[in-house]
Amino acid sequence: MSPIYAVSLALLILTAALALWRGGGWERATAGVLVLTWIGTTLAPFDATEPPWVAIGLDGATMLFLLYLALYSRRRWAIWATAFQFLLLANHLAFVRFHQLEQWAYVTAYYVWGDAVLLSLVAGILWRARDIAATDAEKPGSPD
Repeated sequence: MSPIYAVSLALLILTAALALWRGGGWERATAGVLVLTWIGTTLAPFDATEPPWVAIGLDGATMLFLLYLALYSRRRWAIWATAFQFLLLANHLAFVRFHQLEQWAYVTAYYVWGDAVLLSLVAGILWRARDIAATDAEKPGSPD
């Protein structure tokens, strides 16, 4: 297991756990979609000479989910997650167009953009927790 894969997998597990613990419905749904996408991408065959069509399809479906989320959920973090997922898809399409692209650059960029999606979700979970705490503090009869 490469170090970048291990770090990304640990970040995915921590993000999913945080979403289950402190996230709202959209955060939990997003964590579920990202975990399913990761599992599907991991189980899909990868050939260094052919584009990973299964991963491209899964990442495209994730992009559509995040785009819907960004448009209809009013979550600020979703805009960032959608933008990073778009860059992840652009990375795929660069490899489709230019097969001679070096594998290390392709895979590294894939994990960097994927980690940025996860970090956007983490930021959204933390902002949500902070906003809830601030709202609770403003309620009448609160000790603050």
